[in-house]
Amino acid sequence: MGSLINEKPDKGSLTTATWMGRLDPKLLLNGIIMPGSHDAGMSQTDHCGAGADLNKGIVQTQALDMLGQLAAGARYFDIRVDYDHGKLVSYHRTGNAGCNGQPLADMLEQAIAFIDSHQSETCILKFSHIRTNRNNEREIKDRIDQFLANIQYRKYFYNNKYYDVNLAQISLEACRGKIILVFDYPEHISARSGRFRYCDKNKRIDPAHEQISPCDPNISVYDSYANTASLEKMKQDQLAKLIAYGGLNRDYFFLLSWTLTPDSSTFLTSSIKNLAKEANEALEELSEGYFRENHIPKPNIAYMDYVNEQTARSIIALNFF
Repeated sequence: MGSLINEKPDKGSLTTATWMGRLDPKLLLNGIIMPGSHDAGMSQTDHCGAGADLNKGIVQTQALDMLGQLAAGARYFDIRVDYDHGKLVSYHRTGNAGCNGQPLADMLEQAIAFIDSHQSETCILKFSHIRTNRNNEREIKDRIDQFLANIQYRKYFYNNKYYDVNLAQISLEACRGKIILVFDYPEHISARSGRFRYCDKNKRIDPAHEQISPCDPNISVYDSYANTASLEKMKQDQLAKLIAYGGLNRDYFFLLSWTLTPDSSTFLTSSIKNLAKEANEALEELSEGYFRENHIPKPNIAYMDYVNEQTARSIIALNFF
């Protein structure tokens, strides 16, 4: 596991806001186990459409805003962006069904405020799932680029002089006190400007997937979700993928997609919050037992809905046992 600067902490003494400060600064990012936030902007629901008002519980994926999730220990964030009602916003929709979440400006400013006051930490913001059903994807991407070009933000973004740098193999020391921006699309990529290219590793190594387009990545992540509301099915799916493709110190990151996906039977009778409670309790149990077995590969990222300090701490503790 990750080497320590300070003495080995017990789980109860881990401060989730500053846990990276206990790690050896020479540790590479691919040697760290971090909590991740699925649909990170969806701690609020605004401008809902196409029936989402019937049950906003199947749209909202988080209780804490960006600042709260960072303080709870999350360090990898899934950010899905739309331009709607005159601003860049996070969103969770299928077509028009769904809602907007936190404005992108609020999310970034909260991330900057956190990193500014916690210089031992870093975080990865993954920009993905640009809204596509209104045929203005390029406009959204251009607006994101213009927004991030604000000179006031520049000093907070990690950058690298090598266009082909592999972010899995940079040291924690190199990116502490910085935000790492990665993009699941090819426009506006520039390592020198702190805009890094993301690719799905599973589409390259898993025969069940096909690589849709070529990609020269700066960060590759094996991220393949189970797409089920059943905890047992999700658990079997994700643990099998962890055994096959997981493990620290690789040239890519493995993401354990520990999320349950609502289906027709849960549309009116349940919520992502209820599904996440079940999933997160199971994740804590595995983190305190199964994942500690020496022969079990470890995930780089444990992805969850409803990020909370208790579940995040159980993941963080894996770095220190």
